[in-house]
Amino acid sequence: MQYSRRAVWLAVNSEYGDRLTEITREHAALAKSLIMDRVSLSDSDREVYASRIEQMRLERDGIIQRFEDQQGNRQ
Repeated sequence: MQYSRRAVWLAVNSEYGDRLTEITREHAALAKSLIMDRVSLSDSDREVYASRIEQMRLERDGIIQRFEDQQGNRQ
């Protein structure tokens, strides 16, 4: 999904900023592990990682969408 820079900026600088940072860090760590440890991870581990990444994407999108919606209401 594509969001305006302003909506992202507002979200990061809101009470959700710390959570967005946590999501980013965990997502990056899981993605790195999927790439670097691909051979040693089982299929079920890869599925768990991918599922967790998708959950975090949905949470992130939900947070940013709140601020995107606010932008629409102001225009």
